Amino acid sequence: MIDGGLLVFLVLGAVGLGWFLGRRERKRSHYYEMGLRHLLNDEPDQAVATLVTELDFEKDSIDTHLALGGLLRRRGELEKAVFVHESVLNKARLDRATRNMVQIELARDYLQAGLLDRAETMSMNLAEENPEYRSESLKVALQVYEQERDWYRAIEIAQQVTGGAQESKIENAISHYCCELAELAIAEDNIEAATDHLTKAIGHNASNPRVSLLQGQVSLSNQDAKAAVRHFERVLVQNPIYVSESLLPLKSAYQLLADPDGYRQYLTQCLEQTPAMVVVLALGQVIEEQEGSEALARFIANQMQVNPSLRGFVELIEINLVHAEGRLAHNLTLLKDFAEAMVKEKPGYRCNDCGFEGKRMRWHCPSCREWASIEPLLGQDSD
Repeated sequence: MIDGGLLVFLVLGAVGLGWFLGRRERKRSHYYEMGLRHLLNDEPDQAVATLVTELDFEKDSIDTHLALGGLLRRRGELEKAVFVHESVLNKARLDRATRNMVQIELARDYLQAGLLDRAETMSMNLAEENPEYRSESLKVALQVYEQERDWYRAIEIAQQVTGGAQESKIENAISHYCCELAELAIAEDNIEAATDHLTKAIGHNASNPRVSLLQGQVSLSNQDAKAAVRHFERVLVQNPIYVSESLLPLKSAYQLLADPDGYRQYLTQCLEQTPAMVVVLALGQVIEEQEGSEALARFIANQMQVNPSLRGFVELIEINLVHAEGRLAHNLTLLKDFAEAMVKEKPGYRCNDCGFEGKRMRWHCPSCREWASIEPLLGQDSD
C-alpha cells in the first residue's frame, strides 16, 4: 500500500505535469496563431521566423512545417523554403519515413532554385535508400538532367521510372529525349546517328509528330523527296494541330518532285480538317501560282467569311494594294501596317498546361517543364 507522503507526491507531480503540458500546448498554439497571422497578412519573413524558430519540432508539427515549405516554394520564395526544410532535417527528431519525406521536399526546393548538383545528389541518394520514394526521387533527378540537357542520362533514369499510372507520360518524354539527340546529330550532319535516335523515339511513342517532322527533315537532306512527303503528311494523322510546322519543308519536297498538284491536294485536305489561316495562306499561294491573283483574292475573301482572321485581312489588303493608287493606296498601307502590328503582338504558341505563350515552337515548356504541351495557336485571333 502506498504511504501518505508518496501519494501526495504523486498527486502533486501529476498536477504539475498537467500544468506544464498545458502551458506548453498553449505556448505552441500561441506561436501557431502568430505564424498564421503573419501568413494571412502577407508577412512571410515573420511567419517563417515564428514557425521555425519558436516552435519545437514535434512529430505533430512536422506537417505544418512541410506545408509551409511547400507554400513558400510555390510562391517562388525558394531561400525560405530551403531554410524551413533544412531546419526540420537538422533540428527535428525524425523517423526514417518522415526524414525521407522532408528530403524529397528539399530536393524539389534545390531543383527549383537551380541548385542542380544538390538536387541530383539528394534525390539519387534517396532513391537508393528508400524504395518507397524511388519513383518520386528519380523524377526529381530526371528534371535535373532535362535542365542540364544530359539526354543520355535522362533516358537512363526515365527507363527506371516507367510503369504505373504515368507510364505513357514517361514514354513520351523518352521519345522527346531521343528527338533531342537526333536534332544534335542533324546539326552535326550525322544522319546515320539521327536516324538511329529517331527509330528509338518511335519505339517509345509511335504517334509523336515531332519524330515525323525530323524524319522528313532527314529524308530531305538525303534528297529523298518521296519519303519526306510521307513523313511530313503523317503529321496530319498523328496530330493535325502541328500541320503548320510541316508545311514549309513539305513544299520543298513537292518542289523536288515537281508535283504542285499533289501539294495543292494535300493542302485542301488539311483545310478540311484544320481550317487554320496558315493553311489558307499556303493554299492561296498555290492558287495564285496556278490561277492568278484574282483567283487568290476570291479564295481569301471566301475563307475570311468562314474564319475571319487578322492575317487574312492583311493578305486581302496586300492583294488590293497592287491595283490601288493615290489616296486609296495610302489608306490601305496604313490599314495594313496597323493590322500587321496587331498580328506581331499576338503569341503564336501556348502551353495547354500552364498557359506559357511564345513566338516560336518549343517541344519542352520552359515554364511547367511538360513535353509536347505547347501547341500552335490556330484560332482566328491568333493567326
